[in-house]
Amino acid sequence: MNNISEETTKKKQIVSGLHLLRDYLSHSNKDSLNLSSQTLSRLKSFSTRLSNSGKEINSSNSQDDKNKRIKDLEYAAKNDKELGSVDSLRDTFVFSDGSVESELMFVGEAPGYEEEKLKKPFVGPSGQLLDKIILAMGLSRNDIYISNIVKYRPKIGDGRQGHSNRKPTSDEMNLSIKYILDEIEIIKPKLIVTLGGTATKGLLGLDEPISSLRGKVHDINHCKAIVTYHPSYLLRSKNPNKDKRLVWEDMLMAMDFLKMTISPKQKNYFK
Repeated sequence: MNNISEETTKKKQIVSGLHLLRDYLSHSNKDSLNLSSQTLSRLKSFSTRLSNSGKEINSSNSQDDKNKRIKDLEYAAKNDKELGSVDSLRDTFVFSDGSVESELMFVGEAPGYEEEKLKKPFVGPSGQLLDKIILAMGLSRNDIYISNIVKYRPKIGDGRQGHSNRKPTSDEMNLSIKYILDEIEIIKPKLIVTLGGTATKGLLGLDEPISSLRGKVHDINHCKAIVTYHPSYLLRSKNPNKDKRLVWEDMLMAMDFLKMTISPKQKNYFK
C-alpha cells in the first residue's frame, strides 16, 4: 500500500514539475527549445506513460471518492435518529454490498432474518438464488452493487417474529427512500434492476403488476431501470421453470442493455 502511495506521489510531483516548466517557458522570451532526437524520443515515451498514469490516478481517485461517499452515507443513515426510532422497524441496520464501480445495481425492498443476522443484503435463500442468477450472467456478487430501500427489517407484532418477514409499508419506504436515491447518485449505475413489486413501487412509483412492467426500460433519476420478480417469488413458485425463464429474460435484457456478451447457452437457459 505504501509503494502505491509513494508511486502516486512521485507521479503527481512529476506533473507539478512539468507545469512549472510550462509556466517558465510561457513567461520567458524563448519560443522554442533545441532538443536532440534521443531526448525528443524519450519525452514522447514519457508523455505516453504519464498519460496512462494520469488515467490510473483519476480512476483510483474516482473509486476512492465513491467508497468514501458511500461510507459517509452509510454512517448518516445508520445515525438517522428519525429512521432508527420507527417503531414498526427492528433495530439492526443493514446497508449495501458490492462494487461502487458497478454498472449494474440491484434494489430490493428490505432486509429479512438472514440479512439482519449477517448485516448484509440478500444473503438468505433469496440472496443465494440471486447469486446464482448473477453467476449465470457471467458476473460475481462482487461485480454488482446490491442494496435495499429500507435499511431495517420490518417488525411483525412486538418483534418476536423468529424467521418470519414482512414487506415494508409505503410509509416505511418513504422514510428511507432518500438514502437509496443518494446511493444511485453516488454509484451512477448504467442500469438498475428492481426486485419485486414492493421495491418497484417504492423506487419507481409504479404500482402495476410486475407482469405488465417487465420487458420495458423505465427512468429513475437520470438512470435507466428494468423490473423483474423478486427471487423469493421464484422460491415459492408453482411453475418454477416457467417463472425462472421470465426472470432470465429480464437478465438477458439487462445484459443486452449493458452490451455484455451473451452466449448461445445463456440465451437458451430454462427453455
